[in-house]
Amino acid sequence: MKIKDLPEEERPREKLLFHGAHSLSVVELLAILLRTGRKGEDVLEFSAALLNGWGGLEGLCRAEAKELMSENGLSSSKVATLAAVIELGNRIAALGERDRDQWQTRLEKIAKDTRFCDRELIYAIFLDAGGKVIEEEKISFGGQSGAYLDIPVFYRKAVRMNAYGVVLVHNHPDGSCSASREDIAITDHVKKGLDFLGVELVGHYIAAGGQLTQVP
Repeated sequence: MKIKDLPEEERPREKLLFHGAHSLSVVELLAILLRTGRKGEDVLEFSAALLNGWGGLEGLCRAEAKELMSENGLSSSKVATLAAVIELGNRIAALGERDRDQWQTRLEKIAKDTRFCDRELIYAIFLDAGGKVIEEEKISFGGQSGAYLDIPVFYRKAVRMNAYGVVLVHNHPDGSCSASREDIAITDHVKKGLDFLGVELVGHYIAAGGQLTQVP
């Protein structure tokens, strides 16, 4: 059925406003983004044809903007709209996935990312009560001989994020997994400060050569 033949309340935009976006089919949602059809097809027919021609929603999401530009009836503005919506969806999905990360997964990624780094970096992973990642932040950029941790700023971030726990990790550019006296001392100092704030220091780790060692 063509869109002009539908009752007004059943047309995609009106249906969305009255019943919510969840009530629309993929074809109807796509029709809202496209706004108009092409020669011989109204917007609903055009949307259905696009989905069929590109292998459904998954295929359409995989298509590059340059590829979509070759489709009859897709102007640059329509392609830009589709590409923007798809990218927003990807980023929203990535945020959700990130929030579901356990801190061990994030810790292993930091170890791999810093494997060939020639300067010392300090990361803080802020956790909720379930041990899931609220936020990860690179809190210090140092040199080959060490990095400076601004402890008051670090404490403020933990409190501002309402973190239940924190994991610290820093890399050793020389590849040594051994904890120095300074590493042990800073761990003890940070733990005492976090305890006072009601935040748990879940662990302090050294990343070296892609491997992890916990500071005692």
